[in-house]
Amino acid sequence: MKVTVAPNSDSPLCLDLPKLFQKTGSVALAVNWDLGDLSTSYSQAQHLGGEINAETSGEKIVITGKLSLAWEGPCRRCLEITEGVSGLHISEIYEKNATEGETFEIPSTQTLDLKPMLYEQVLLSLPLTPLCSSDCKGPMPEEYPASAINESDDDANSEDRIDPRWEVLGTMTFDEKEEN
Repeated sequence: MKVTVAPNSDSPLCLDLPKLFQKTGSVALAVNWDLGDLSTSYSQAQHLGGEINAETSGEKIVITGKLSLAWEGPCRRCLEITEGVSGLHISEIYEKNATEGETFEIPSTQTLDLKPMLYEQVLLSLPLTPLCSSDCKGPMPEEYPASAINESDDDANSEDRIDPRWEVLGTMTFDEKEEN
């Protein structure tokens, strides 16, 4: 049986624990969260949306759902800002004696705030190196092609181009000393 209720009018991602344990079935929560302040070094979360379900199972609370995460960040090749959407599949367990790294602890208060768990899931789902498209050639494709090294071996006319910023490393020599 699915029960759809507003969990807490003050904070829609907080569950009233006494009410949750009294009900049978699951409680559906609509997630509509603007995440403007959540980011990693390479990408920024924009919006989290979808639906999650909270269901009690004995003294445990099982949270499941499918969410979509809108994000933006600089492309790793051309450095232009790119946007994308990632899917999140939520499947978490809250229990009184949580196992570190496996389950979450049910708080001693009367409410369960799902934001910290969702915050963690969002951080893990943000792309580390966003790419605007799989065929992105970068900012200067003629000078610095974003092709694989093996592709240049097949072409007899291709020259090995060295980034001018790294050319000085080719002039370095190291004296090898004999050890007795």
